[in-house]
Amino acid sequence: MRASLLLLGISSVVTAHPAAEPALEIRDQVPPAQFAIVSIALQPGGRELLEKTLHQVSDPSSPKYGHYLGREEAKALLRPRQISTDTIKGWLSKAGIAADDIETDGQFIHARIKTQQAKSLLGSGYNSTLGSQTIPVSSLPEEVGTQVTTIQYAPINLPPAFPLDNLPIGGPDPQSEIPDDLEVCKSAITPGCLRKLYHVGDYRANPEAKNLFGVAGFQNQSAQFDQLSVFLNHYAPYAANASFSVESVNGGRNRQGNNESQGEANADMQYAISMGYDIPVRFYSTAGELHDLVPDLDLPDTKSDFLEPYLEFASHLLDLDDDALPKVVSISYGANEQLFPKAYAQQVCDIFGQLGTRGVSIVVASGDIGPGLSCQSNDGTKRTKFMPSFPASCPYVTSVGATYGIGPEVAANFSSGGFSDYFDRPTWQDDSVISYLEQHGEKWKDYYNPSGRGFPDVAAQGLNYLTWSHGNESSFTGTSVSAPAFAGLIALLNDHRLANGEPFMGFLNPWIYSIGNDAFTDITESKSLGCDGTSIAGLKSPVIPNAGWSAVSGWDPVTGWGTPLFDKLLTLSCVQQMVRQ
Repeated sequence: MRASLLLLGISSVVTAHPAAEPALEIRDQVPPAQFAIVSIALQPGGRELLEKTLHQVSDPSSPKYGHYLGREEAKALLRPRQISTDTIKGWLSKAGIAADDIETDGQFIHARIKTQQAKSLLGSGYNSTLGSQTIPVSSLPEEVGTQVTTIQYAPINLPPAFPLDNLPIGGPDPQSEIPDDLEVCKSAITPGCLRKLYHVGDYRANPEAKNLFGVAGFQNQSAQFDQLSVFLNHYAPYAANASFSVESVNGGRNRQGNNESQGEANADMQYAISMGYDIPVRFYSTAGELHDLVPDLDLPDTKSDFLEPYLEFASHLLDLDDDALPKVVSISYGANEQLFPKAYAQQVCDIFGQLGTRGVSIVVASGDIGPGLSCQSNDGTKRTKFMPSFPASCPYVTSVGATYGIGPEVAANFSSGGFSDYFDRPTWQDDSVISYLEQHGEKWKDYYNPSGRGFPDVAAQGLNYLTWSHGNESSFTGTSVSAPAFAGLIALLNDHRLANGEPFMGFLNPWIYSIGNDAFTDITESKSLGCDGTSIAGLKSPVIPNAGWSAVSGWDPVTGWGTPLFDKLLTLSCVQQMVRQ
């Protein structure tokens, strides 16, 4: 079972699904690697500087708003203590790793080792049957483990070559593809429907290479160039000549062909490109599996179940040169927060925060299991509880829930949301979330953490998106398509700001919660559903009658602030100019 199953909608709402994916063919076997890189993330001396700096560059009332950091400055925000660096270097040296094969890179130490050294160095947590993997810190010597946040092992294989210059080519005016009447959008969603509903109109960006829009790909999902072409010709002819570039992360391969697993990747790219037209878009094909999970009733088998390798993906982005860094990143994957070791989730979230200080907007799907399905803690107490999802619960990302319907839009009952058990509520969220809790927090008080980061932040349509995969039209449902559709609008806002001599939007949430929320349609009808007694794995789980978060006036934990109105977002995106003046 794969973690992306946690992003499937509840069957009572999801009436159409993409075509079944064929079994992935294994071919072009890569010879066994002789060397590997062990990347060790050290415990930071503190996170206060990261939080302070991120808030300063992201708060539109701050004189430092938009004064983003370079790569090395961002890395320096989480410098480890010297004792941590010395301890890890000493441990590696005693293990026979030559000094020339050890590199210190801020919060990370990277060691080049022979693959046959892995077992003796990494202990019982190393699995020789896997390739890239995250090693449980508990398998390290105690004096080492106390200095480490996470440790990754990655065999050194030659990365595949991918074209990096397939930038979009202009097409006709987008306005010609927008339906005159939204009535046709009640049964299926197309790019034209979203442009009409969210007031995008005929806005078209200038295809500047520095305004790069990134989409994360996992689980051997491959975005297909030919399927994109068919989709655009059918549903977005204004972008018919658009394409995308591909970048390999951790040895990822974006294989082409009808036998490749592609449904999620195709849907993400098709709506990222059609909504963010004419922004250059890049697919980050990310290989690897995280088996160091804390099993629960949804993913109970640590051998066959796995999570996406978010740390490898986030670390790759952090290491990019400033001019190669995407300015918006869309992530359509996630799982129960409790499945991730807390230190791992914290490390990934920290890197997302560092990317925010560099002017990157991270947009994440909130999930498709409402308040949760298994609804039981995995800490040994078996406490009945709601299930926040990660990485949507990270306070340094913008989480996107789902709606459906036209006139009015209402909350989709699969839209995940709630309150984090790992991350405290950030200050920029205090006013809106405390107001919500004062009015509505009593109802489910025994099942959630009222001091946790609330999510989602915003929402977008999430039901019955028309897509193209395996040579056929498909209907795709979930917040996993809501996220790239919303992220495309943020990429357009970046285009608008560049044209006005302003920096990129960067970390969005302080702006959304202080100014931008006036540019959203408040969703006040329907609710999420979950905790019905059966987990994703089919196991018996606690039942919480009528469990779910209701959409209410103002921010709520099923649709956030609501759905975007692009014309208003355009106006408010430059409000900070007046603040500074």
